[in-house]
This record gives sequence, structure tokens and C-alpha cells, in this order.
Amino acid sequence: MTEYERTEKYRDPLEYCIRCGFCKAICPSVDILGWDSASARGRMTFIKALLEGDIEVDEKVVERLFDCTTCGDCMNRCPSGVRTLDIIEDARADIVNMGFGPAKHAILRERIDRVYNPYNADNEDKNRYKREGDADTLYFMGCTAAFRRPETVLATMDILDVAGIKYRVLGEDEWCCGSVMRRSGYPDTAEELRDHNVQEFEKAGIRTIVTSCSGCYRTLKQEYEMDGVEVLDITEMVDRLMEEGKLVIEKSEDVVTYHDPCHLGRHMKVFDPPRRVLERIANLVEMEHCRENSLCCGAGGGVKSRNNDLATNIAKGRVEEAKATHADMVVTPCPFCRTNLNDAADGCIPVVDFAEYIASKIGK
Repeated sequence: MTEYERTEKYRDPLEYCIRCGFCKAICPSVDILGWDSASARGRMTFIKALLEGDIEVDEKVVERLFDCTTCGDCMNRCPSGVRTLDIIEDARADIVNMGFGPAKHAILRERIDRVYNPYNADNEDKNRYKREGDADTLYFMGCTAAFRRPETVLATMDILDVAGIKYRVLGEDEWCCGSVMRRSGYPDTAEELRDHNVQEFEKAGIRTIVTSCSGCYRTLKQEYEMDGVEVLDITEMVDRLMEEGKLVIEKSEDVVTYHDPCHLGRHMKVFDPPRRVLERIANLVEMEHCRENSLCCGAGGGVKSRNNDLATNIAKGRVEEAKATHADMVVTPCPFCRTNLNDAADGCIPVVDFAEYIASKIGK
């Protein structure tokens, strides 16, 4: 069995890369690092050389492959249709299996194996939000909101309560969705987490899942393969509730700009619901790059945990675009985007969670 078990199937697809440079022009990592090797075509070259035995895995190869934020812009724009993101994630998995994965990601894996979340928190702490009952709707909190942004959890629950939605919260029985593990080269761990969560959903008779984290949304909707279960991001849920008249919010004088998380926008094509909501209740102004062309915040793909400086420097470009709109605040539905953009903004412009913004307007 080749040591590149997952990557082996890409020998032919790797030949489709014509080294055109479209990916280099839009790669958030290249913009900061400056090296062609940090672009998708550079990574394809590395991976091809590894498969051919022309080079061995070393620190530089690992660094380049794990500097990718997995934003997916390269894959969307590739004229040859190379599945760059799939190739990078499978190459990461092979490298991790060979014992060369980043140490910081191994720590996250150890924590998840032990306490079912990457923050080393007691998973029982989630029980403070637990709700039981006969409802077939579930609010899936996600680890970042539950352990780092409880305001997002409370805001989401407030929205659902005001709209009269009956829902459940699993508490400690909700484990990490697995997104960070899959992006970081631990797909087997991600699948174990998926199997547990799906089993809990089935036991509870869940038919609709609401998320307030873009990474959780993409993972549950795209990778859990649940027949008969609808997965809604909080932006989609609020859009639906307002359309149905179950949630009424008066328009304010706020001027807001919206940041598209890569997991929600580019990967899942959810662009319109958040904008419809914000246009109803505020004055929405767009950044230069938005929707499909939105700039990555820099935190994804395990970059924030492994190379915080790179993540923050990538986010600075997005913050400058936000400031140029002269908006009062940036609104985004991803707690990870919010954290990284706030780190880069350093107080120059508020970055606000979508659910928290909506909840703050209820009853006003």
C-alpha cells in the first residue's frame, strides 16, 4: 500500500493543472507570503513531486500545504477544473498519517478524542443550554460559539424563542461537527464525530437543524449525508421567519457591511438570505469584493491555530475593505471569521455576529 493512499488517485488529475496562475492571483496566502509555492499551482507541484518520489516530505512541504486556508477560490476559478481543495485535504491526511502533521493540529485532535471539542473544555458545559422536548428542530451550537462566544448561542436561542419555534439543544451530546479535523488532515476522526452526531439526531427524531456557525453548516449539510433532514444556517432561518411574518424587526439607521464566510458563501452558495435580512433592517453597503469574490478572512483550514500571524495578516486586507465602505460595523454569521477579523481590526471597526445583531434589534 502506498504511503500516499488518499492522494494516489489524483495522479492523472494533477496533470490537468496548466500552471496558468489564476489561483496565484487570488490566493490569500500568496498575497501575504509572496511565494509561488504558497499558491494552489505550487501545492499541486509539491504534491505531484511527492507522488513521483522526486522530493520527500520535509518542514517546508508541510508548511506550504498547511498554509492553505481552504477558502476554495482557486478551485472555483480553475479553468482546467482541478479539484485543488480536495487534493490538498487528502494530501494533508496522508502527511498526517505519515507522522508529519503540524503539532498544533495534533493537539486539537487529542483534545477532540478526549473531550469532543477542540478547546479542551468540559463538554458538559454545553448542558447549560440544553433543551429537551418533542420538537423535531435542533439548534446545533458548534464548539466556538458554545465555548468562546456564548453570546451567539443565547442570541440564536432568543431569535428562535421570539419566533415561536420549538426546538431542542443536545447539550453535551453534541460533539464537534468535525470540520476542523477534516480540514487539518484527520478525516477518520471527522467521520467518528459525524457518526456520533447523526446517531444523536436520529434518536431525537430531528428533521430540521439550525446552525450559527458556517463551518458547522457546511459540514452538516454537505458531509453528513442525512436523508430527510434540512440544515439551515441562521441567516436562512431568519430570512424564512421574516418572510413568513414570524419575526418582525423595524428598519434602523445602521449602515452595515456584510462579510461572506467561505464555508457559507463560496462553498455553499448562500449569498442572498443574509443580504435580504440586512436590507430589511439596516442600510447594507457592499465591500469591493463580495459574494463569490469575497476575500477570505484567513482563519480557515487550520491556519488560525497553526499560524496565527498569517491568519491575522490575511484578515487585515478584509478589514481595510470594510473600513472603505464607511459602514458602522461588519456583520458576519461565522464566529471564527468574527474572531479573526476582530483580531485584525484591533478596534478600528466593530465586527458583529449576525445572530447577535438580529437579536439586538428584536423588540426595538
